[in-house]
Amino acid sequence: MSTSKQCPSEDNSISKVSAASKSCDVVDNSSFLKTMNSVDRSVENNKGDGLNDPEMIDKSLMEPKIGMVFYSEDQAYNFYNSYAKRKGFSVRKDHLSRRKDGSIRYRHYLCSNEGTRQEHRTHVAKKARSIERTNCLARIEFKVSNDNVWVVNKFIDEHNHPLASPHNSHMLRSHRKKLPVQHGGGTNSDDFGAKPIQLHKSQLQEAQCTEVAGFTLKDQVNFLNTRRMRDFENGDAQFLLDFLKAKQSDDPSFFYAIQLDEMERLTNCFWADAQSIIDYAYFGDAVTFDTTYHISMNDIPFAPFIGTNHHKQIVILGAALLLDETVESYVWLFRSFLAAMSGRQPKTIFTDQCAAISKAISMVLPETCHRLCLWHILYFARVHLPNACSHGPNLHEFENFIYDIQSEDDFDKEWDRLVSLYGLGSSSWLKLLHADREKWALAYLRNSFCSIMTAKQWQGKMDNLFKIYFHRKLPVTKFILQYLKALVQLRDNEILEDYESALTKPVLLVDVPMLIEAADSYTRVMYLDFEQEYRGQLACLCEPIGTDGTVYTFRVCVAQKLSNGLVDFNPSDATVRCSCKKFESMGILCMHALKVLNNNNILHLPSQYLLKRWTKYAKDGATSNGYQSMDDSGGTRSLTLLYNHVCRKAITVAVKSTVSKDALDILEQGLDKFIKEMENVLLNAPSTRQI
Repeated sequence: MSTSKQCPSEDNSISKVSAASKSCDVVDNSSFLKTMNSVDRSVENNKGDGLNDPEMIDKSLMEPKIGMVFYSEDQAYNFYNSYAKRKGFSVRKDHLSRRKDGSIRYRHYLCSNEGTRQEHRTHVAKKARSIERTNCLARIEFKVSNDNVWVVNKFIDEHNHPLASPHNSHMLRSHRKKLPVQHGGGTNSDDFGAKPIQLHKSQLQEAQCTEVAGFTLKDQVNFLNTRRMRDFENGDAQFLLDFLKAKQSDDPSFFYAIQLDEMERLTNCFWADAQSIIDYAYFGDAVTFDTTYHISMNDIPFAPFIGTNHHKQIVILGAALLLDETVESYVWLFRSFLAAMSGRQPKTIFTDQCAAISKAISMVLPETCHRLCLWHILYFARVHLPNACSHGPNLHEFENFIYDIQSEDDFDKEWDRLVSLYGLGSSSWLKLLHADREKWALAYLRNSFCSIMTAKQWQGKMDNLFKIYFHRKLPVTKFILQYLKALVQLRDNEILEDYESALTKPVLLVDVPMLIEAADSYTRVMYLDFEQEYRGQLACLCEPIGTDGTVYTFRVCVAQKLSNGLVDFNPSDATVRCSCKKFESMGILCMHALKVLNNNNILHLPSQYLLKRWTKYAKDGATSNGYQSMDDSGGTRSLTLLYNHVCRKAITVAVKSTVSKDALDILEQGLDKFIKEMENVLLNAPSTRQI
């Protein structure tokens, strides 16, 4: 039975690592810590907006006004471009008038949304690009004297389009610089693709993406009463501890937990930074726990917790290294994960087919729906069924069976056919898979929210993640570099999609209220999914088949296809429920439901079917309050759980405020006020601390 205790001091916790780790001379840990501690200073040194001219410092934060004077074209442009970045729009150079001697007389700079898109005379695009130009009239015009004195002659500040938020403004064209992952970082001289110095560069990049100030979450140290199954290579345990401690030193909200074996050696560890914790608060409804990738020659499983954001992109919610894969270790890991996430359980978790994981989930996550990952099943089908799934056509047939069968009866018939066709009746792996069919067959999964984790595209996303960053068995030091690279790249991708979704508009299939509302609310990629369903309903046939009080039932089908659905519709509140359960499992309405809504003259998208987690505003406002309730016999909420919940909210506010000095000032002033009120409460109220 595992026991837990408060994390010891830094010196004591390091002393619990094996002697072999202490004697490591491969990694210069002092240099590592020194570099990690200099991250914030390096980030500050790299910040700037291009206004380096001392004469411009006083003007750099001013609003443009008619009559303002500048003494070069660079000064004039940089001033307006800096103002545009603060405001949230991009600048485009426009009208230029010169004198006979070639000197500039007039110069105009416009908002990049000026004008309208011109249709090409002959070329018709296969796929229309998003609309960026909105005929915006915002501009600044300069009149230039013979002495090269630039004077603001005209200024219009009114925009007719959404402006970029502070954390997206660097993605605007006139403010765009190379993303961190686009710089250097070559791997030509290292077969593993990682040098020690690159770890520090990658750490700097991650700090630029997730530099936060938050509240401390307690470390945890647990003991495992069995011998671990594997061992770290010489020095890796010490390196990993130094990495985790340095991360927490730079980011007080960074959470990590370690587990020791009976000989007090590092056996398992879990970590999650502030951004991962915040991402889980918004997108922790469906989680994949993956243990298929192994690092180092000792086959140490790297076990990330993976979710999907509002752009259907991968987000890493936490990570673990496991030297022991027993039930006790997984129980410890899931409890550590819940501790980092304020006790909030996911709605659904996808894992490999493993008895130890399954038992641990039933013990620690009783409210979570446990499913088997289809990506894993297809991967292991090649291993366990080489004759049936090694060839392209056969594998394609098995893949279609997994993803396309919609009903339980069709599942049973097709299963029997495939087993008989390829002579698989004696496969023990297949028998076990069939016994667990309710955990993975789509015909049984429709009542649990799965995001896109049961779609074919999820297999491609997971393949790309591991092929790009974790394609070999790396030693721990070089694995950490690849992990940080992946984290930075994934978060940069999200920032780019946030920008594209906020500041561009899709070309609509047809101008109808439902599509207009969907385009205004959904992210770009989710709107395309919704439009595909809307397009599909145009080809559907719909017939009423019965009524039950105020509920009408319709059969919706596509001619010559198996895509059928039975839809219940209540006109009193515009609710629809389809037998295909697409909304319940993926969060968007299916073509069957949309057909019934259109046939009943429901032209607007009912608000209850616009899931916030798929919208441009998914991360606006406070995080969900869905943390686990833990009441004692007296009915008082656990102070520890409430403390974790408050910490998460505080971290979220702090992270969001880092993009704006004004926001940080407001937050600090508010905290000062709250601290005074809190101290008055503590002075005048008796303690309610729970033991």
